[in-house]
Amino acid sequence: MREMNSQENDGPHYLIIPAAGLGTRMRTVNADLPKELLPVGSKPAIQYSVEEGLSAGIENIIIVISKEKEIIRQYFEDREVRERLYPRTHRSVEEIRSKCSLTFLYQKELRGESDAISCAKDIAGNHAAAIIYPDNLYMPAPGALNILKPVFNTYKKDVIALNEVSGNMSHTISNAGKVDITHFKDHISCIQKFHQKSESHFTLRFEREFRACGVYITAPHVFEYIEKIRATVHEGEITDTPVRSLILKEKGMLGCKLPGIVHDIGNPGGYEFCLEKIKGKATFGN
Repeated sequence: MREMNSQENDGPHYLIIPAAGLGTRMRTVNADLPKELLPVGSKPAIQYSVEEGLSAGIENIIIVISKEKEIIRQYFEDREVRERLYPRTHRSVEEIRSKCSLTFLYQKELRGESDAISCAKDIAGNHAAAIIYPDNLYMPAPGALNILKPVFNTYKKDVIALNEVSGNMSHTISNAGKVDITHFKDHISCIQKFHQKSESHFTLRFEREFRACGVYITAPHVFEYIEKIRATVHEGEITDTPVRSLILKEKGMLGCKLPGIVHDIGNPGGYEFCLEKIKGKATFGN
């Protein structure tokens, strides 16, 4: 396993957005649209992920979808589809398309988020990459990657966003992202352990707890680690926890505490909580 060299660590150069999953929990909100295209303000959720990449100076954006989610590609590439779904977003999408290269890849089998990320290996495999799960939406948006980026480039370690969970919002977050951390410097922590995802919502272990979010920056070794985990998984999904845990064990990983809120909009409660937060804030979502 090779270490990052200085050129690889000057990044990220790519943004990978895994958006192929079934999203079954959100079908009660809208059975006709994938969760990535559900409205947050006046535009779809996934557009915030793309704009996060642009705000951090990333010009190569890869969105991994499935054949069943072809409408996501159509939203970005087909004006008629876009105007039917979101009449107010045409100008902003055209601006996005003028500033970056949007590539759509297809996950052949729905085998988990890390398997989806591995689809980008042939394109991004020699470069540092940001990875954003589009059901993790940072508010105020954009801004998360600009906080993580200098940490990644300074300390030459993979870095993941950490967000404080308070009691009044824990029920809006799925029980994923449990992590043990120790303080390192300022808003930076050292990750000690990633905990496996469990059912139900996020349950606080103590009054002030930070969770690891689906917003992070990684060296190109992430693809090698995914393949290492793939070799141990003979059936079922290749999820992010074992991949992150192996990187942590062999390379170490940092966490970066964000000052805002990372909303978990991949479940109905979190989606509604996010909409309540932005209600009346005309500048967010325009």
